[in-house]
Amino acid sequence: MFLNMKRAKLIAWGMAICFLLIHVLMYTVFSQCGVTPMVRFNIFSIAFYVAMLFVVYKEWLPFYAVAVYLEVLAHMTLAVLFTGWGGGFQIALIGMNVLAFYAEYTGRTLKIKYIRMMPFCILGMIFYLGVFVYLRFNPPHYKLTDTAEFWLSLLWGAIVFAINLFVLQLLVYIANSSEEQLEYQLSHDNLTGLPNRYHLTQNLQSVENGTTHDYWIAIGDIDDFKKVNDTYGHKCGDYVLKTIGELLDEKSGLFYRWGGEEFISLEKSNRSLLEIKSFLDEKRRKIESYPFEYDGIKIKITMTFGVSGSFTGKGLNDVFRDADEKLYEGKHSGKNRVEV
Repeated sequence: MFLNMKRAKLIAWGMAICFLLIHVLMYTVFSQCGVTPMVRFNIFSIAFYVAMLFVVYKEWLPFYAVAVYLEVLAHMTLAVLFTGWGGGFQIALIGMNVLAFYAEYTGRTLKIKYIRMMPFCILGMIFYLGVFVYLRFNPPHYKLTDTAEFWLSLLWGAIVFAINLFVLQLLVYIANSSEEQLEYQLSHDNLTGLPNRYHLTQNLQSVENGTTHDYWIAIGDIDDFKKVNDTYGHKCGDYVLKTIGELLDEKSGLFYRWGGEEFISLEKSNRSLLEIKSFLDEKRRKIESYPFEYDGIKIKITMTFGVSGSFTGKGLNDVFRDADEKLYEGKHSGKNRVEV
């Protein structure tokens, strides 16, 4: 999962530091313009965001999200009432709506207590419209210079665009990562990490549809695996399955976990029978010689393979059946072998 508590805290810390620096800048601006009430409010805001760093450290993220939204709402309302619409302070609420819903998404994803942010965003809209109507009939208490209004509008526009772009790009990345993770979980076996039956079925469609003419299929089965489970327990069995998955795979991309102790190999190629047998024999020998050990007990593990392919001139279903019969022959001819 891309989004975890550590990443969520880093993002929250980053936002708190950015807001802290913005309020230091606003303190300077309001001081220069002589807007005394907003100078005092920004002293409070600076102390507030220092405190928010501690809040994030304690992982009180729901409180952090609500508190920050309300602070921005209060700052926007007072700044617009005192200095008018021209400074662009009201633009900050647009960016805060995006952050509010990101905060709720974070809480839902991390399965921690979260607060629905929709009511707060509606409250922000009410204040936004209320201040607009108020200023239609009442002049602001202070007048900013044209230069100050120009640079403040430019600043708030840049800040809000940056917030929106960052959060939306982050959500796109999270959504894409989640889809990739779900797709991987759907197509891979959780225990061995190998592609699973579903993935194999997808790849077999190209064979069945006739788009791939040269292929071979091998069905491998762990010898006497039931005895391993019965003697040493299912956890030991899982250890054996996971280790064999690693030994078979080795970045070859040819093996799939079919289910239980069965593995299937599919390769779309025209390799000769001799090459195929040599390849599988190498895998068989690696498994035979691997030092399996569980709870200090050494375990002897072997595997038998049955092979068939397009070289038989048969259709896909018959190739599967033929490989299964070869596996059966190998099991009854001493096991630990490759039958072609």
